[in-house]
Amino acid sequence: MIFNSIDFLLFFSIVYIIYLISKHHIQNIFLLISSYFFYGYWDYRYLSLLLISTLVDYFVSLQIIKVQTTKVKKFFLIISILSNLSILGFFKYYNFFTLSAKVFLASLGFYINPILLEFALPLGISFYTFQTMSYTIDVYRGQITPTKNFFDFALYVSFFPQLVAGPIERATNLLPQVLNPRSITFQKLSEGSFLVLLGYFKKIYIADNLAFIVDPIFKNPNSSGAEMIFGCFVFFFQIYGDFAGYSDIARGIAKFMGFELMQNFNHPLFGINVSDFWRRWHISFMSWLRDYVYFSIGDKTDSESKKHFKNFLVFFLSGLWHGANWTFVIWGSINGIVFIFYRILQPYLPNWETNGLIWKEVLKKFILGSVTLFSVCLPLIYFRSTNVSLAWIHTQALWLNFGTIESKIFVKFLKNIVLLVFIEYIQNKSQNEFAIFSLPIWLRTIIYVSMFYSILILGNFDKNAFIYFVF
Repeated sequence: MIFNSIDFLLFFSIVYIIYLISKHHIQNIFLLISSYFFYGYWDYRYLSLLLISTLVDYFVSLQIIKVQTTKVKKFFLIISILSNLSILGFFKYYNFFTLSAKVFLASLGFYINPILLEFALPLGISFYTFQTMSYTIDVYRGQITPTKNFFDFALYVSFFPQLVAGPIERATNLLPQVLNPRSITFQKLSEGSFLVLLGYFKKIYIADNLAFIVDPIFKNPNSSGAEMIFGCFVFFFQIYGDFAGYSDIARGIAKFMGFELMQNFNHPLFGINVSDFWRRWHISFMSWLRDYVYFSIGDKTDSESKKHFKNFLVFFLSGLWHGANWTFVIWGSINGIVFIFYRILQPYLPNWETNGLIWKEVLKKFILGSVTLFSVCLPLIYFRSTNVSLAWIHTQALWLNFGTIESKIFVKFLKNIVLLVFIEYIQNKSQNEFAIFSLPIWLRTIIYVSMFYSILILGNFDKNAFIYFVF
C-alpha cells in the first residue's frame, strides 16, 4: 500500500475517523493494528520480521535497565545489534555477498555454485531495524528509560506513516508522543495539509514526471557525457522529490493525528558546501550514522587522520545501507572521498567578503551552491546505474563522448522544477518550512492552485512506488 494510491486514501479515511472518536489507550491499540495491516497489506509473511525485531529489542531494553554490571548490559546490547543486523544482513545482503564471494573465488581459480535465495526484499527493513537499534543503544547509554508497555513500544516501531521509508525516528522524540495523549489543533491540521499537498506535488508531479527524462538516459549505454551530467542533475531532483515527498506526506499524516515527526530534509538544494548539504539531506539517517557510528568509535580528541577515516566509514556504510549492489558502495565511497577532500581544503578556501552587498551575497551563494550540487550530483551515475559495468561506461562518456543535449528536454526539466525551487527558496530564506503561510493571500492562492493543477492535471498517476521502498 503506497501513499499515492486509492487503497491508501480509503485506508487512512477509515483509520482517521475511528482514531478521532477513540480515547488515547484505544487509539494506540488501533494504530498498532492499523500499522500491522498497512505493512501486511504488501506481504503479511514479513510481519514476522517486524515482530521479531520488536520483541527482541523490547525485552533486551528491559534487561539492560534491570542488570547492574556494564559487562552484562553490553551483552544484551550486542544481542539487540546482532539480531537486527542478522535480519537485515540475511534478507538484504545474502545474495549480494554470496555472489561477490563467488566472483572473488573464481578470480583465484576456485569455482563454486552457491545456493541463492529468491524472495522480495522486506519492505522498510533498513528503516525499522535502525529505529529499533537506536532505542536499545539509547537505553544502554542511559539516555532514555525503556517503556514497560509492549504495545506502546510496538507502535513506536511500526507507526505506519513512517514505517517503510522513514524518517528514522528516535525514541526520545516519538515514544513520549505515543505514551501521552495527543492534541489535534488547527495549526497542526493546517501544517499537515500543506505538507501532504507539498509531498504529493513532489512525488506525483516532480519525481514521477522526471522519471521519463532520467530512465532513457541511464538505460542507454551510448548516452553522451553531457547527457549523463544532465541526467544526474535531473535524477537528483527526481529522487529528492520522491523521498522528500514521502517524508512530507508522512509528517503531514502524522500531524493530522497529533504527532510530530522530525524534519527529514532541510532544503538541501541550498547547501553551500558538501558538509552543509549532508546536514540537510536525509537528516534522520545521516544523524543516525553520526551518533551511533562516528561518535561510537572515537571522540573530539581524535587525530585528523582518524576523523577522515570515520567520515569515510560513515559514507561507505551509507552506500551499503542503500542497496545490495557495488554501485551503491562506490557511490557512498566517492561521496566520502569528496567530503574528506573538502574538510582538508576547507581551511585554505577563500573567505568571500560581501561587505553587506546583496548582489555579492547572492552571487556567492549561487556559485558555492552550484559547485556543491555538482559534487553531489555527479556520483549519482553509480547510484542510478543498474550495475558497475554500465556505470563505468557512463563515466567514460564524460571525457570520451561528451556531446550535447537537446534544448527541448532541458526546457522541460526547468518547467518541472521551477515551482519547487521557488517554494524551497521561500522556506530556506526564512528557515521556516511553513513560511508560505505568511505570504500575501493572492500569492498563496496562486501557489496552492498551481500545485493542485500540477498534481491533478500534469501529474503522473501510474502508481509508481517510492524509490526508497527498495532500500
